[in-house]
Amino acid sequence: MQFSALALSLLLIAGGCSIASDQAESTEETANEQTSEIKDAANQAAQKQVLNHVAAKTYVNNPQAPETRSLKEVGQTFTDEDGSVTLKAITDYSGTHSIGPVKLTIADIKVMNYSPSPDLIDYFHGYTHSEDNFSYIKLQVTIENTSEQLVDFAPVSVLETNEGEKKDFEDDFYLQNLYGQLQSGETKMGELAFVLEKTDLENLKSIAIHTSDVFDEKKTSLHEGEIVEISF
Repeated sequence: MQFSALALSLLLIAGGCSIASDQAESTEETANEQTSEIKDAANQAAQKQVLNHVAAKTYVNNPQAPETRSLKEVGQTFTDEDGSVTLKAITDYSGTHSIGPVKLTIADIKVMNYSPSPDLIDYFHGYTHSEDNFSYIKLQVTIENTSEQLVDFAPVSVLETNEGEKKDFEDDFYLQNLYGQLQSGETKMGELAFVLEKTDLENLKSIAIHTSDVFDEKKTSLHEGEIVEISF
């Protein structure tokens, strides 16, 4: 009888331990699930913040010319305090190119006719003799240094139209600091713009973008530049 009572007590104790163990495991699983959900929510929030940050950097307001984002069809015009621009040509080209350790993306290429506001006309004396009305080509670039060392790079060393007009990086009038050194992992995004004086826009069929070589900080070439052909 005493043995039976003892055995029953032991069984009750063991059962209680088993229930407690199951409850502890259940509590731990719930805690792990909650932690995982919190982490997922945090990751989603972080990813959303990054995407919002990238989106915010997609367009860089330029003080030298009106924005062109709203212009999607040839003939459309936009006017603001900088002057008036009319879309003359556009291409849907968007491409990413790996040039050694540099990842270069080119997009949003447009040809504009531009009448600057009176206060900006003097600025363009150094770029054209028709500073009160001229045409230019603009493009958006993103450049990323994927290496672990500093590099030096120009996304557009020379831009050439199919009519033979050439522009080099010193002709860029947007001046958004897209040339030169990139730290390890650094990304730059912005736009470049070049006045076209010798190209008949009616005959503009294509452009060739010559990038520079990729150099290290001692100006030693790490990778040869490339030529990107883009049609209108």
